[in-house]
Parts: sequence; structure tokens; C-alpha cells
Amino acid sequence: MKKKLLFTALCSLISTSALAQIYECIDSRGNHSYSETPNGKNCHISNTSSGSFSVVQSHQVPEQNEGLDSGNGYDKPKKPDESPEVKAARKNLQDAQKALEEGKKIRLARERNYVFYLNRIKGLEENVQARQRELANILNQQ
Repeated sequence: MKKKLLFTALCSLISTSALAQIYECIDSRGNHSYSETPNGKNCHISNTSSGSFSVVQSHQVPEQNEGLDSGNGYDKPKKPDESPEVKAARKNLQDAQKALEEGKKIRLARERNYVFYLNRIKGLEENVQARQRELANILNQQ
């Protein structure tokens, strides 16, 4: 009995000494990260009372300034400024594609017969194709 009590007391002492302060850091983009060491001026001791989470090392990607060429040859090619017509056509195409994806996920109550569902999806697909042709026509005119 004394051995169990001694073992329990020893384990509780070890576990409380293993607790460390956890710092919450906020970067320039507003992302929160947690660490055992403060990594900048926007870090403060976290007020988490439960300490029931683990710290994982993460790889931080260096920030790149837009519009500046890093000289590594891997930068995305810069698109010329698009006209409002092209932007509107691209948005219409994206909206039609999203509607098609959402439409495929659900089956309406009036579509008990599978043919009704297929007809609705066919209409959405035709809408996407029409938006693609519209965008192609606008791009060809420029």
C-alpha cells in the first residue's frame, strides 16, 4: 500500500514539473500559433487552463511581397489587367460551375424519377458550357 502511495505521489510530482508555459503568437496576417518559446514581439503567455493540447513543430514559409520578382524563375507569370467584361465572364463561369457541383450533390423532392434529376443536371452543364463559350468569345475579341 505504501509503495502505491509513494508511486502516485512521485508520478504527480513529475507530471506537474513537466508543465511548461505556452505562448500564443499572432503573425502579421492574424494567424495564431502556439509555442513553448516566444517567437516575436506579438507573443504572450496563453491563458489556457487545461494544457490539453500538444505542441507541434511547423515549417514557416517566408513571406513574399507581391509584384517583386524573387529571381528564382518559379514566380507565377503576371496576368495583364483584365477588362471588366472578362472579369464578369470569369465570375459567371465560376458561379455556373459551383451551381453544377452543388446541383450534383442534392436530389430535389420533385425528382423522384431519376430522369428529372438528369434533366436538371443537363441544364446546369449546358449553362456551364454556355459560360465557357461566352468567355472564349470575349477573350478572342481582345
